Amino acid sequence: MIRTPIEAVGAVVIEAVLWIYERLRAFAWRDLEGRHHEFRHVPIDIVEGEGSERWLRLDHVRRVVPELPVFPSLRHRHPRGLRRDEDGGVERIEARTLRRELTQAQALRTRRFLIWLDRVVIDPAERRERMRSSH
Repeated sequence: MIRTPIEAVGAVVIEAVLWIYERLRAFAWRDLEGRHHEFRHVPIDIVEGEGSERWLRLDHVRRVVPELPVFPSLRHRHPRGLRRDEDGGVERIEARTLRRELTQAQALRTRRFLIWLDRVVIDPAERRERMRSSH
């Protein structure tokens, strides 16, 4: 099949537009890459700390577990397991600290959230840390 010059230029332009679109999309989502988690359609922002630490955004967790105590109360009980991010002051709780806090919970939704927390957040992080330390 013989292409006319206009068809050849059109194909190049389409490829260039698609390439630019992919670069823009990657740039727009770069901060969220690897951080998208959700529990039953409720998004929960999680950032990685040192080793196997995973820090969950506290206001996102409250959407699932509204009975969670306020930040000062949690910080008093778990001084090392809570923090405020420097940029914007977002309150976060470390995943294992959250597990300890919710262990005695009776609500079915909270119990299911604990299972999700172990399966999706804590266990993979601990596995990854074990693999790093074995090399």
